[in-house]
Amino acid sequence: MDQCARAYKRTSTADDFISLVGGVALLTGDARQACLEFCEQHRALVLDCLPGSLHDVASSTSFSMMLDIVSVHAGKRLYLPISADRFYEQTGLWVPPSCYSCWREHGDVNGQIDIPTVWGLFLSLRRAAIRAALAHDWPLEALHSTFGISRRQLKAYRVEEEGSAAAHA
Repeated sequence: MDQCARAYKRTSTADDFISLVGGVALLTGDARQACLEFCEQHRALVLDCLPGSLHDVASSTSFSMMLDIVSVHAGKRLYLPISADRFYEQTGLWVPPSCYSCWREHGDVNGQIDIPTVWGLFLSLRRAAIRAALAHDWPLEALHSTFGISRRQLKAYRVEEEGSAAAHA
């Protein structure tokens, strides 16, 4: 293998790693499928952890559509014309009218909505995964080693869960 081929391989592996730790891996391949399965198995919990714009999409369409939107428009501010059809003409992104009207309600005074970055989505899904692990009574050491969270953080999650459970009761 010549020097150029080795350098390219190293860069390719490095790029894969950067995508992995940046959260982009959630959007492709096996990780995407695992993400979608987790989201479907813990639908209510995941929806509760998502930012408003993604919550609207996932609840009215699918988690797959949510990942597609983040994949294309992550970190962008989107202008929301009056009609969903006009939005589709401008962006090529079809959003169901019911979801689109929710977006319009969440939009700012200029008719714009922010789409979270991949990292923002990753943090929301991480929060949902921690809550799911707590609901399944994972041992303290497993929570520490898997998520790297302290006892204080675990206590905060438990208090949040108790508050959420009381609100739904």
